[in-house]
Amino acid sequence: MTNGSNTWNVRFSHIAWFERLLLSHKNLTNVQRHDDIIFEVDRVTQKDHLKILCCNEYTMGVTLVQRGLAEFGAVNIFYIGGGWCGYTQEAKEFCQSQNIGLFVTDEMNGALWKTDYWAYHRRDKEGNPVYYYKVA
Repeated sequence: MTNGSNTWNVRFSHIAWFERLLLSHKNLTNVQRHDDIIFEVDRVTQKDHLKILCCNEYTMGVTLVQRGLAEFGAVNIFYIGGGWCGYTQEAKEFCQSQNIGLFVTDEMNGALWKTDYWAYHRRDKEGNPVYYYKVA
């Protein structure tokens, strides 16, 4: 693990917080970090391996998703940050079409339990999907 810098301008405090989230998740084991912002984890129930890019983007669009894929190869999940963060509808749809998860903090815990994690979404009181769309 490095505590170096990264070209995505993700602060160490954000990375460390996300690492604690992963280390405490009951469906994860073997949490490893490299390239400062890439986490690789094994899921217990699904018996699979996921590669997660830890970002801190106010609005995550398709261009940033494609940048992440170009820089880090096959990424299974883009974690984009806390409640102030969101994604464009186009980015969410692109990721879902590629079986890639795109999540804010409120979505991560549930997504990591789902076999089809990329399709995970929270629901409101009426059972409707809740997405964290922002306009770019």
